Amino acid sequence: MATYKGVNKTIVDNITPATVLDPGLAGGRVRIMYDTFTVATAVGLPTTTDVIEVGDELPTGAKVIDVVIWNGSAARELMVGDYEDTDRYNADAGVAALERTNTANIGYEVDMTTASTPDNQIILTPLVGAMTNAEVVKVAIIYTVE
Repeated sequence: MATYKGVNKTIVDNITPATVLDPGLAGGRVRIMYDTFTVATAVGLPTTTDVIEVGDELPTGAKVIDVVIWNGSAARELMVGDYEDTDRYNADAGVAALERTNTANIGYEVDMTTASTPDNQIILTPLVGAMTNAEVVKVAIIYTVE
């Protein structure tokens, strides 16, 4: 039987002062932000030109492990991202579905390189048309930061 090791496991097993891992990569504390949004006709129905901010701003250096979304809409897919990349975490969270971060961005590190398009605020954007009254969206943002 062969034994294989991931990149960080290899570093941990042979640690040197030059290869010390960021605590967010090995032994970091996992944190979570949870939020819900209920569409209400009284305040407007979000459309493709609108964004819904969820959770608090992530700290610079946070590594996003996962963004889990329950899209309670019966007809509207949602993009999940941030102001720098509106579909960074999910390009089309399905109708009436529980979905997760796309694999390409697991471990994305919030860097705040461009102040005018911050990557520290998770946003949802409807893909087609307006959302309807009483649709509910639930989001869990799971990240680590040290």
